Amino acid sequence: MKTTLLALVAILSLAFAASAADFSGKWVRDPSAPAAGGGGRGGGRGGGGMQIYEFKVSGDTLTGSVSRAGRGGGEPTVAPIADGKVTGDTFTFSVMQNGRGGAAPAKVVYTGKVDSADKLEITTDRNGTPVTTPLVKAP
Repeated sequence: MKTTLLALVAILSLAFAASAADFSGKWVRDPSAPAAGGGGRGGGRGGGGMQIYEFKVSGDTLTGSVSRAGRGGGEPTVAPIADGKVTGDTFTFSVMQNGRGGAAPAKVVYTGKVDSADKLEITTDRNGTPVTTPLVKAP
């Protein structure tokens, strides 16, 4: 009886550990974190416009969108998440980012980790340098 109970507990523990984290919802850059890229302006050219990451987790699939504030008060841009995958407490996804000055759109790949129920970290590559951005649940 004890052996059966221990086996059941072990199986349930493994199933729980292997299941994908559900971090569905809206997330924003942690306002208490230093600016990405060390530029002091919110990271990157164009200033620190607000980005909203809307994640939808279903099993090991991640969908959603990344919204960026429009330049000069213009309409925000919304890029759908593609190639989204969740494995345990880590995830990956990509978005197509509009090119600047008429350049072709570029695929931007993100990797992420669930730190807690209200904190995530996402990392992307900017010109050969990994840049990590902490996210918190949107208010």
